[in-house]
Amino acid sequence: MVVLTALQVEYEAVRQHLEDVREIELPQGTLLDVGRIPGLNWEVALAETGPTNTRAALVTQPAIEYFDAEAVFFVGVAGALKDNIRLGDVVVARKVYDYQGGRESVDGFEARPDAWRPSHDMDQLVRSARRNKPWAFLTPGPQPVAPPQVHFEPIASGDVLIGSRESETARRIRSHYNDAVAVDMESQGVAHAAGMHRTVRMLSVRGISDFAGPGKAASDAAGSQETASRHAAAFALRVLRDLRPVGRPAQERPPGPPVVTVSGPDRLSSPTAWDSRPVVEVEEREYLLYEGPEDLLQESRDGDVVRRQAVARVVSGQASRGSYVWLRQVECAQPLPGPGFDPLAALEQEAKLCRAFRGPDVVQLARHGNTVTLALTWPADAKLGRPLPTLHDLLPEPPAPTDPMRLWTIVTGLAEVAVVLDRLSGEGFSHRALRPTSVVMNRSHTALRDFGLAAVPPRPGENPGPYQAPEQRYGSGVRPGPATDVYQVGALLYQALAGRPPVPGLPAYRPSASVPASLGHAVSGALQQDPAARPGVRTLRLALLAAARELTSVPPPQR
Repeated sequence: MVVLTALQVEYEAVRQHLEDVREIELPQGTLLDVGRIPGLNWEVALAETGPTNTRAALVTQPAIEYFDAEAVFFVGVAGALKDNIRLGDVVVARKVYDYQGGRESVDGFEARPDAWRPSHDMDQLVRSARRNKPWAFLTPGPQPVAPPQVHFEPIASGDVLIGSRESETARRIRSHYNDAVAVDMESQGVAHAAGMHRTVRMLSVRGISDFAGPGKAASDAAGSQETASRHAAAFALRVLRDLRPVGRPAQERPPGPPVVTVSGPDRLSSPTAWDSRPVVEVEEREYLLYEGPEDLLQESRDGDVVRRQAVARVVSGQASRGSYVWLRQVECAQPLPGPGFDPLAALEQEAKLCRAFRGPDVVQLARHGNTVTLALTWPADAKLGRPLPTLHDLLPEPPAPTDPMRLWTIVTGLAEVAVVLDRLSGEGFSHRALRPTSVVMNRSHTALRDFGLAAVPPRPGENPGPYQAPEQRYGSGVRPGPATDVYQVGALLYQALAGRPPVPGLPAYRPSASVPASLGHAVSGALQQDPAARPGVRTLRLALLAAARELTSVPPPQR
């Protein structure tokens, strides 16, 4: 997927949506940023062409060939030609006119129209996106008094910058292309280049930043280009969300919450199974789901109980738009058979525990029939405007080189987590489901994403996987509790030191000389097979703080 922009402000409006970005240079010297957009399966190559149709076409053609692109979007700003178009509105080109094509004679200008139209499937995707949550991808920023309108109308494109609606060029457009509602300088060049490839679909999405007149400079100075670019980028991604690769059948888009097909008895075969409908609506509040590692976007089934979870961005409702949440949903396919464990009530109970023990803030708790949805705050990076990563992103790959700064961040972060675990244990609760994605952190902030199994009665076989404590296994005969949390913190520390989680039966980890002995003792004590032999949560926390102080005095490795 190639996205082209003409100006830096347009480029930045799209670039802020990309993650895992790398720069690629084409043989002709063109530089593009290539990355992913959370919630979408498309890989996006982004370029800044500069103005004029010629320049846009010259960049479009080699970019399509180099990336074997299936679609090209031109995203940017345009000037309005009609009075019913407002600043900040978005115009998607239903037709692109080359308004400079014609014959000039003593009798005046005789237009020889050259027009391009999007394919039928693109036409339908634009109309669908305009009807259904068009601003799901709108990034945080100044909010307009009224939502911008999306106009699917013709635009005129040429290499003349129109400074007045009374100019000769403006009069010519009104005379020969009177259904055009906006004007730009790049769309027809991109359309012609894309048209050389029969299977490449093209779309021009333009935010209105001025009225194609002398007031353009004042509008630009007031930030109209930034606003228009942000709106155009958001709607372009909304269309891209529903675009399917050539040869892949379109998927039915039923109304209501996303319907996810479960493959096998335990979990989805793919962690991106929500990608066809990433916007979830809960009591008139909308959330945009994000992709993520391991269990950050998943659905699992246990008999008639379905559990869904994902990191999501708030896109509408009373909560702050643009903030992030940890969204979880439990649905019972059949009515509960009577007294016994109630998974719906357990999620409601977890919300109460979060409020009582200063866990993640509860953004929303909703129950509708046989479904309960809980949204908890997910901290965001204030500079990048993205959800903070988890401990998963800080853990080293084997073999694990000792990085004192990274290790210090992990140790101090888990010491901070232990404060919350200690509050839970003081009231007889325990998390019992700690893993790398359970801890949200960067170098300055650490938080638990949720309270795990604290609201669920302990049962044999719970929390399967490499972080399962011995007492959680079948046949252990020991009830899991706060000591289970100690073991799991120790398992996370072990992985930070060894590059892998502990494996039962293998020799204990022996830290290198660059690792403080106190940290090695803390990990060994936390991983004792007998829960009674492990230190308490508070004792472990103090040991971690002492180890962190030692880490700050570790000399850098010799080179």
